[in-house]
Amino acid sequence: MDSNNVNVYRDKIISSLAWKRDDLTMSDWKIKLPDQVLGELERLISFLRVNPTPLEVLDPKDFELGECSRFMREVQTIISFGTGLAIVSKLPTKKFNEDELKQIYWILSSMIARPVAQSYDGRLLYDVIDTGQKIGTRTRGDLTNQELSWHTDYGFNFPPPFIGLLVLNTAPKGGISRVASMLNAHNILREKYPRYLERLYKPYWWNRQGEHHKKDAPTHFYPIFSSDGKSVHARFIKWLLYKGYELMEEKFDQLGQDAIEKMFDIMSDPVNHLMFDLEPGEIQFMNNFVVAHSRSDYEDTGGKNKKRHLVRIFLRNNGRRSFMG
Repeated sequence: MDSNNVNVYRDKIISSLAWKRDDLTMSDWKIKLPDQVLGELERLISFLRVNPTPLEVLDPKDFELGECSRFMREVQTIISFGTGLAIVSKLPTKKFNEDELKQIYWILSSMIARPVAQSYDGRLLYDVIDTGQKIGTRTRGDLTNQELSWHTDYGFNFPPPFIGLLVLNTAPKGGISRVASMLNAHNILREKYPRYLERLYKPYWWNRQGEHHKKDAPTHFYPIFSSDGKSVHARFIKWLLYKGYELMEEKFDQLGQDAIEKMFDIMSDPVNHLMFDLEPGEIQFMNNFVVAHSRSDYEDTGGKNKKRHLVRIFLRNNGRRSFMG
């Protein structure tokens, strides 16, 4: 890992995306769904109720959705150049059933970028729900009720630039969301811990959590930060790195461990992250290259239809639609 071959971004990042908690007000990241947009969505669903169409072929261009299009351009601006986080609040869950909420979610998300596969089996919509399993080498945390520490989605593979979460049900206890700017963490590391920042631009072994063909390697080798000289992208989830080195039967260098732990601690500092509850009917969109997110553990009560249930979507215009990109 020769530092001479690593393109480290050495300037301070001056951007709205490099925020601390007190830089933001709620209006910077939480957006009310306008009545005009809701009216278009109601007409869309009325049409689909008498003209059934498979969700995965729904295309915004096939419908009159000018207000929706204008609204989603605002959302895309926020996640691309603003905070990296936009929460749309909210779809009326009593007016639309679960399938209709997913249809709306698909249409609105498609206005940001095309939906792509987010698991090796090719799923385009992914249910984030507790299955009773525990996090393991081949079990992702989104299938458990355990705490999910700071992470970006699918950093071990070919991650999408944007991700969405539709909230169908929430848990009566726990499941609190947090979001932190990794560009802010980059600035703090640059100023106070330059050796750690340098290491974070060099590759780590990542456990792929079994999301690959059985003949493929169980790990990938990626850095946390990368730069084209003009902008910085990041991917993060420290547990997958420790597991990656274990799978490779390779010693995890101490500097590499210290660097990811310091970045984790920076994002965990309350001054560097937002904390909020999500509500049924809300849609959360995030810039997966800029912000990391986490979730506290939670407890479900009641039957299957009352469990905490979110629906995730991956959005990416480049590469193939398959999970491997």
